[in-house]
Amino acid sequence: MDDIKNRLGLWCSIGISENKFLSKMASDMKKPLGITELWKSDIKDKLWPLPVRAMYGIGSKTSEKLNSMGINTIGELAKFDRNYLIKVFGKYAFDLHQQANGEDSSRVQTHSSDVKSIGRSTTLPEDIADINKLKIILMELAEDVGMKAREQAKKGTTIQITLKYASFQSVTRQTTVAPTYSTKTIYQTGYELLRRNFSSNRPIRLIGISLSGFEEAAIHEQISIFEETQNNKHEKIDEVMDRTRKKHGFEKINRGSLIKK
Repeated sequence: MDDIKNRLGLWCSIGISENKFLSKMASDMKKPLGITELWKSDIKDKLWPLPVRAMYGIGSKTSEKLNSMGINTIGELAKFDRNYLIKVFGKYAFDLHQQANGEDSSRVQTHSSDVKSIGRSTTLPEDIADINKLKIILMELAEDVGMKAREQAKKGTTIQITLKYASFQSVTRQTTVAPTYSTKTIYQTGYELLRRNFSSNRPIRLIGISLSGFEEAAIHEQISIFEETQNNKHEKIDEVMDRTRKKHGFEKINRGSLIKK
């Protein structure tokens, strides 16, 4: 955990348990940095006191409906009549009730090599209402997305940002670009989306950015394979930085905007 943070400059939270749901809940308990174990024997003390809104899979509308029924904590959900929940919410309620009791039979599935998108997001250690601070975090995320895209030789045409406000409302905004895996293009496009959707009156608690549209990029490049793109210069800089980091470590070379003063 410390090595990841010190060498890569990335926050990391890990959840350990006996099923997917409890592992996910455990990983959220010490965000943005920490390791948490959450076993079935722990749920009465660690899981049940939490508000239902904190439960993975429950959005704002569902939590409001549960609250109106007198269900305010995960423990109250776990003890509530399951059949009545199913009448109100449908089959979806069966899984919620099971998970509130620490049960989850879903299997871990590996992702195929056919990557549809490459993204990074982070829950902030505190709600941020300063766009200059968010710019730095967005650049760090874009740096990681760009490196992964270049490792897999995946140029994308769609750049998307995800924002979760302090009010727990989430929004996604995206735009299309010429095929790229340039960190600078990913960041600048993402920042423009952030700028359009930022308000100092709405602090942000989570921010993410992703690159997708790889199939469209492949088609586009077949047509313009001999054309010079505006990204070439920045991509060459990215490639030099990638090689240097792989050989000497991530911290040996960095962009000026990310250097901590």
